[in-house]
Amino acid sequence: MKPLPFLASALTGILLTATLSGPALAATPGTPTNTPGASAADGTPSDGTPSERTVDAQTDEVTTLPVDSSDVTIIGATWEGEDPELEIRTRDGNGWSAWESLPTDDEGGPDAVSAEAAQIPAASHQSQSVALPVLDSDAVEVRAADKQADTDDLQITQVSTAVTKADAQVAKSPGGVSTHSATGPAVDAQISAKDLRAKIVTRKQWGADEKLVRCATDKTSSAKGVFIHHTAGSNSYSKAQAPAIIRGYLAFHTQNRGWCDLGYNFLVDKYGTMYEGRAGSLDKAVTGAHASGFNSWTIGISVLGTYSSAAPSSAAQTSVKRLVAWKAGQYGFNPTGKMTLTSGGGGTSKYALGKKVSLNVVAGHRDTSYTECPGLAFYNKLGSIRTGAKALVAELTPPPTKAPTKSPAPKPAPKPKTYPTKGAIGSYYQKNAGKTGKPVGSEKKLKNPNGAYQSFAKGTVYWSKSTGAHFLTKGQIRVAYKRVKYEKGALGFPSSDKQTFKYRKSARYQRFHSGMITWSPQTGSDVIYGGFLTKWKKLGYERSKLGLPTADRTVKNGVKRQNFERGYMTYTKKTGIKVHTRK
Repeated sequence: MKPLPFLASALTGILLTATLSGPALAATPGTPTNTPGASAADGTPSDGTPSERTVDAQTDEVTTLPVDSSDVTIIGATWEGEDPELEIRTRDGNGWSAWESLPTDDEGGPDAVSAEAAQIPAASHQSQSVALPVLDSDAVEVRAADKQADTDDLQITQVSTAVTKADAQVAKSPGGVSTHSATGPAVDAQISAKDLRAKIVTRKQWGADEKLVRCATDKTSSAKGVFIHHTAGSNSYSKAQAPAIIRGYLAFHTQNRGWCDLGYNFLVDKYGTMYEGRAGSLDKAVTGAHASGFNSWTIGISVLGTYSSAAPSSAAQTSVKRLVAWKAGQYGFNPTGKMTLTSGGGGTSKYALGKKVSLNVVAGHRDTSYTECPGLAFYNKLGSIRTGAKALVAELTPPPTKAPTKSPAPKPAPKPKTYPTKGAIGSYYQKNAGKTGKPVGSEKKLKNPNGAYQSFAKGTVYWSKSTGAHFLTKGQIRVAYKRVKYEKGALGFPSSDKQTFKYRKSARYQRFHSGMITWSPQTGSDVIYGGFLTKWKKLGYERSKLGLPTADRTVKNGVKRQNFERGYMTYTKKTGIKVHTRK
């Protein structure tokens, strides 16, 4: 992840007071999820289970989120369209901090051709910000620096986790795993060094909610090396807050990113405590989601915090060395040597799919991805991490129980399938490739009504002789179009691309052969056609006394009705269309 300038103040515990500018929107929290057990007043479960809320936001307003200062809260955002260049600030007893960037996420996630990537829900492919932990604050505000950005479906998500008594017990102990508390004989055989074993906190001990795990993750027969990361976020966390931060990341990675499990194989806090990350990593070469394109055959170790200007503590560096040495002994790699990996591709990878790359066995995330992770100060310490780990390998390597087996060569990554474009849809794509993304399927013909469509990475281009070629994105307008049975329903084919209302910049609409779909953060997506659309046009569309539609039309007892923000329309054969406004 990229380090945030906002976090530099967090290193010293200083939050700068700033004056609120622009119209503030106190966002209404959504419905909390994952909330078994007794809960605090804000909906956060007191047993440490993460609680999630998502609110709609607008680029021309400030979104305010109340948070519990005793919780660990992770803030992230998703959107469609242009990057709104989000900014964030927090409030504590000293007032508001300065506004700082909440940049686009550069983590990358699972390898593009992996089974884990294939199961990610479509909604999780939206553009997204970094996931930023917020500590010791009672409110968070998020705004868009680019208020004119063509951004749709902007949503802010907060995942809040209470710091529990169990967290305090982990903080008091020198380490989480005793000789007898590991998960089985296989783990005991691998974790052979007592000093190392005493410092690893298992998933059960840091409170992982295993119900959040979405799917079984891939494994390889061995590992070739290690990628070093920092999580980004405040360096001023307490020892008891560290497990809550990790629980928050587990919830965010699985529920918001759509990954199978926590992205990192291991985590280390600034106090030197080691944590089991992705399930199974203690005794297996589990494939993580920490370095897009290079997850297979590697181990991801991440230190909690941001290390752009200051390196991690000596305790944290020592624990990273011990983890590297332990895994080097287990899998037979040299911490000061080189490894060759084949890129699995991906949007944040520096190397194309199938490219063979020579890397240090102990590499930084920035070596393969467009990111500053693990921070310049930490990256400059990797030389001493390598040599220190090599010196510990003999101490932390158990006697072999059987002859080591040579790792099979990795299978070459399959070449991505390409799809041709042609005709009017192909012409549209050539002019608008940035909007549509690459084709992900072949052109298909449609009948009754006649036309065609082709799927692209960011949506679908439809064509008919009477409407021409137009693009339908994957957002809420598409959801409404599906609701009325696509082109076979009352609307027919799209007759325009998505557009912004002239007199309401936060709202969008798209025209169709026989009607229109409207969308705004306040009203959602709604279908309007026929006489109701004609009447609404005469009243002035979004400027009318009715405002925007808030529901599709309904029919009850022979009366057709459509609700709007400030009233509704009705129709019967006897009365025709009647407009009713609220007083």
